[in-house]
Amino acid sequence: MRKIIAALTMGLVLTATPVSASPTAVFEQGAIILELGSTLNSKVKGQGSFNVEADGDFGYKYSVTTGLSDKFALQYKQGYFRSETKTIAVPGKGSLTTYAKAEPMDINLLYKVNPTIALLAGYEHSKISYGNYVAAASHSTFHVGLTATHKLDDKATLFATAVRGSGASLNEAGISYKLSAASAFTVSYAERKVKDVDLKILTAPTQKADYTMTGITCMFATRL
Repeated sequence: MRKIIAALTMGLVLTATPVSASPTAVFEQGAIILELGSTLNSKVKGQGSFNVEADGDFGYKYSVTTGLSDKFALQYKQGYFRSETKTIAVPGKGSLTTYAKAEPMDINLLYKVNPTIALLAGYEHSKISYGNYVAAASHSTFHVGLTATHKLDDKATLFATAVRGSGASLNEAGISYKLSAASAFTVSYAERKVKDVDLKILTAPTQKADYTMTGITCMFATRL
């Protein structure tokens, strides 16, 4: 039972926190960019005192980025994610069919180094719950990162992001396609790792493990 709960819960922690300086960000005072989307085909694997694996089910996320000047922008992100439903055998009580959920939030300050490089620094926080089997918990960390872009033509732009926080890392690569002067669609693949995670699962001994999450993110961006 512990393995299943750990896989579902950590799958949410990892899926919920893929932070990056979006390639659709506009460094212009007063410019506002709204992004809507979700992570698809997400998977999480854990290695340590025990090995776990689980899939994500569904979720959504959005972000609002506001240009402060031709060099700085402020970004806010929030979302909701749910794991796949699992039936868990409970000794002496039969079974329980349930799922885990998480509500992530992060805020970032973006800095434009040049037309192809942007730096970010920020804070992320996720609320995680899983019925009565995992004590209500949160995952928080400060992070810094870098996003590099390369225009293929007037519409398509490749991008790559690297983010590092305390015991956590994110590597992401994708393509952004300009739909109009005010909108774009982005598809990316990301791998996120979190080390020495200690889940406080009720009635179970403390065990730590390292987790890796992979998945495809699709986002639609529009300028307001």
